[in-house]
Amino acid sequence: MTGRAARGLVAVAFGLGAAACSGKTGKVSAPPTGGGQPGSGGMGTPGSSGPGAVNGGATSGSATGTGGASASTGATAAATTPTSIGATLSCPQANLGHPGLRPLTRNEVQSTLGDIFPEVTGQWANGLPASQIQGGVFDNDASTLIGQQFAEGLLDTAQALAKAITGAPLASLLPCSTTTADHACAATFVAKYGRRLFRRPLTTAESTRFLTFFDASLAKSDFKTALEWTLIGLIQSPNAIYRSEIGQPKSDGTRLLSPNEIATWLAYTYTGSTPTDDLLTKADAGTLGDPLALARTLLATPAGQQALHRFFEEYVAYTSIGAQVRPNIPTFSGVSADMVAETRAFIDDVVIQKGGGVKELLTAATTNPSKALASYYGFPAPATDYATLARPANRGLGLLAEGAFLSSRSGPDSSSPTQRGLFVFYRLLCQPTLTPPPNVPLIGTPQPGVMTTRQRYEQVHAKTGAACGFCHHQFDPIGFGFEHYDEGGRYRDTESGLPIDATGAVPKDATTTLFTFDGEEQLVNDLVGLDTVHQCFAAHLAAYAFGTADSCLGPSAAPALAAGTIGIAEAFARLASEPHATTRNAE
Repeated sequence: MTGRAARGLVAVAFGLGAAACSGKTGKVSAPPTGGGQPGSGGMGTPGSSGPGAVNGGATSGSATGTGGASASTGATAAATTPTSIGATLSCPQANLGHPGLRPLTRNEVQSTLGDIFPEVTGQWANGLPASQIQGGVFDNDASTLIGQQFAEGLLDTAQALAKAITGAPLASLLPCSTTTADHACAATFVAKYGRRLFRRPLTTAESTRFLTFFDASLAKSDFKTALEWTLIGLIQSPNAIYRSEIGQPKSDGTRLLSPNEIATWLAYTYTGSTPTDDLLTKADAGTLGDPLALARTLLATPAGQQALHRFFEEYVAYTSIGAQVRPNIPTFSGVSADMVAETRAFIDDVVIQKGGGVKELLTAATTNPSKALASYYGFPAPATDYATLARPANRGLGLLAEGAFLSSRSGPDSSSPTQRGLFVFYRLLCQPTLTPPPNVPLIGTPQPGVMTTRQRYEQVHAKTGAACGFCHHQFDPIGFGFEHYDEGGRYRDTESGLPIDATGAVPKDATTTLFTFDGEEQLVNDLVGLDTVHQCFAAHLAAYAFGTADSCLGPSAAPALAAGTIGIAEAFARLASEPHATTRNAE
């Protein structure tokens, strides 16, 4: 059988390819056929279409990588025009969301296949395009469409992996392949790896269908080729590429997720990958136990810590600076990658190792630069690269003083009060997304020694009758508080000899002010005193965990987060205790 013929046979036999994978996930009125799981043996479009929780977003572009490795550490979001999740922060109780199907992201597919088939690490290539950043925040939004580009990339990835598996490693993975390579041997393979890929045991009908395909392929080729294309079919099945969160109806009109669905949510939320065989065994037996205890256990693993790091990479979008240039700062390109590592080390120290909360994240008087980066900042050298270092007095506090944050929200030749202010406005205050007017005027080019950045922005955004004024007066005054930091994230006393005005204001609404401040340190110290900031952060954790920005799905930990009695990692784990983690509305 030729490769082209086999590709066609798989597509026909299992209903795969772009047509089968283009269904939009969202709320459903009833579970698809096959025991409440997505599809049936890989047939048809899983689930019915429904409105997404977050609209918009941009595709980050395609990427390829070596298979078998864990999820990449680089977030694909660009820190250009952030958008708000628009969450409702005043939640009298935790809500239930819609049942539905969630497509795996590129990183989740790579981690899943790598964890199920570690024997071929580095022997296959991930041909999937980068996942979309929906709403400008996270790439795992449940409303994401799987279109033709992803479906084609999935086929290429499945082929590469299946080719590697059915090579030399097959003898140890499937000993019967060297002695009795027949239908029964293939059935052993399908049962074992179908369960891992579908994250539940295959139904009798599904097993029969895949093995019938195997038999038909065997009649036209050999055992390894037939098994190879059967594995390609398993990997491409909607049951593998979609996470089912549908459940079964209860007498009260809600839907209770199955143990396997709960295990799947826990694994992908708290490790970024598929459930382990041990976790699946517990789910199969109905002995999963307390979801919160499991979440804490998973989050304490290296994979769990990476899942939390992945949240920050997308929430802050700080990894984008590695490829940026700063024409006026020749040394920037030599330390920009160190800035990314510095922020990761800072988050690891404050949030993961020390269990810090939002207050510690925003006001810590430490950072974690390399020796080269400390010299760039004008800081004392750390004991070793990325060791924790006390910041010099009046040189900023917390996450918003990190070079990666400041640089990623700058232009090539100047700081950007707008971009810096928008982060606070959307990501810490959860203000509604504002729509810019048509024909937005450009900010003039820098005029060193003649006009400060603040003056240039105020000239365009704040002058009488300016079309941009209504929106920009809500967040530019926040961004002015960062003006002591240039486009390369370095502190400056003056801007090309001109005095810097770092005073600003945080709005209560479009017409009134919540508080005024002078500089980044006053800003963050006042921000952490607002319940809104802790509620907004908790809402982003929930949006990341649940794949939707539907309001009030995960508000329960916000009061303890604001009180400082729990940290961010614990707040993330406690999402496993929210009703939405195990139950859904009827539709």
